[in-house]
Amino acid sequence: MSAVAEHALRDGALAGLEALMNEALRLTGVAGIALHEGRVRIAEAGLRPPPPSRSRAVQALPVGDGRATLAILSERISAEQQELLTRIARLAGTLLVARRREVATQTRQLQLCQERRKLERELTYRECARSRASHDLRTPLLVIKGYLEMMRKGMAGPLSPTMERYAERMASSAQDMNTLIVQQLSRGGAPEDLLCLLTDAFEPLKKTQNISLSLECAAQSVPVRGPGPVLAQLARMLARDVSATRARAVSVKLDPQEKLGMWRLRVSTDKHRALPARKVARLEHLVLRLGGTLSIQDETPFELRVHLPAVGFTSVHR
Repeated sequence: MSAVAEHALRDGALAGLEALMNEALRLTGVAGIALHEGRVRIAEAGLRPPPPSRSRAVQALPVGDGRATLAILSERISAEQQELLTRIARLAGTLLVARRREVATQTRQLQLCQERRKLERELTYRECARSRASHDLRTPLLVIKGYLEMMRKGMAGPLSPTMERYAERMASSAQDMNTLIVQQLSRGGAPEDLLCLLTDAFEPLKKTQNISLSLECAAQSVPVRGPGPVLAQLARMLARDVSATRARAVSVKLDPQEKLGMWRLRVSTDKHRALPARKVARLEHLVLRLGGTLSIQDETPFELRVHLPAVGFTSVHR
């Protein structure tokens, strides 16, 4: 039995069941033996026994949870054979459970492979659509910018001060539109939303440490330039450092600094506790990688201020 179990571990449950049928045939000396799960024959050895209901020479032995049977082709079975077959049936039941798990796992892997191929096809389609949209939007924009440049150079005649002001505004809007197209339709997708990252990092503190959390933002989303993993690490580190102060109330505020082209993040607590120098150094390193600045108010109320480069302020409610 141990050899059969090792064989099943090495080559799979089905191979173990086939080896078990061969061993059962050798040990019991019956003419034939087969394992049925419902109407499906899983494994057999020796002469193929017909279903027990069709022949008196075939005896059935329940296996495992009763969904499977062990059919034995023999005129007569002694008590010693019966005991051995009962042990074989128990092992067959265990191997059948393992086989069902293997089949379920294989089915799941097949589904995952199919889903992955589907996602790859969708990704290819979306990448082509992104490239086509970027080209289709930038082409007329370049034409507009070209005509505006010619007008500003006087190629269409002199411009009045009002016309010059209008041309300047149109050129500025065209440049802003070109920047948005590059940012939103560039390879790699949309920028990371700092508001979502901060929510994911700070919300667990309400449950795990019973902290009163206030999260305020003047926008529905806060797109920030920089690698997503670095932004996520910064959000998690801020949450950990705040929880280390053992504060009972935490305030997180995000507001745009449009003149600077940045978002300002302020994290304050009701309890003052100086952060260790190594933690401050790690925070400064992450902020510098993102092209931002960090300042700390080391007094009550304790406050961290971070400025991070913004992608745009189109979602801010005015």
